[in-house]
Amino acid sequence: IGLPCVLKDAHGGGWRDVYICRTLGELFEAYDGSGQLTMVLQEFIEWDQYIRCLCLGQSEVLPMKYDPRERKYHVEHEHLAPELGARVIKDSLTLVKALGYDMNTVEWAVRDGVPYAIDFMNPAPDMDINSLTPHYFDWTVKRMADLTIRLAKQTPRKVNIGRGEFLLGRREG
Repeated sequence: IGLPCVLKDAHGGGWRDVYICRTLGELFEAYDGSGQLTMVLQEFIEWDQYIRCLCLGQSEVLPMKYDPRERKYHVEHEHLAPELGARVIKDSLTLVKALGYDMNTVEWAVRDGVPYAIDFMNPAPDMDINSLTPHYFDWTVKRMADLTIRLAKQTPRKVNIGRGEFLLGRREG
């Protein structure tokens, strides 16, 4: 992994219990202070661009420009090159389908034009109007309403978590 690295709570959110460690001493100090939390260690990506994709219904993806330093969305419709936009949408859908999530956020740190999924297990994303901005909030409300109606009309899906089908996908035969 190397340094710098990120140590974070495997089940956290909202940037709580996330530590950017630039030395081994900082890493050990952060880990020792984590108590009973299950921690994840990953490479710290010095990003040129940061994207948060809101994924709904395993079919809709809204890539938003997000600045984690400011903890703020920026409404910029042309913030992604077409190829990069297509890739993060495709890869976000692959992740949510593999996880079986009908709503999720996938966060991408882009370095030298390459997107790295750095956080993708957020099945209860922040959908507050004050966080998303009115523009993205309106998009979210419409699609969540459509998703809710669609799911209410369907026969409930059975998910067999014990056999890991949600990660491996359905197999015929």
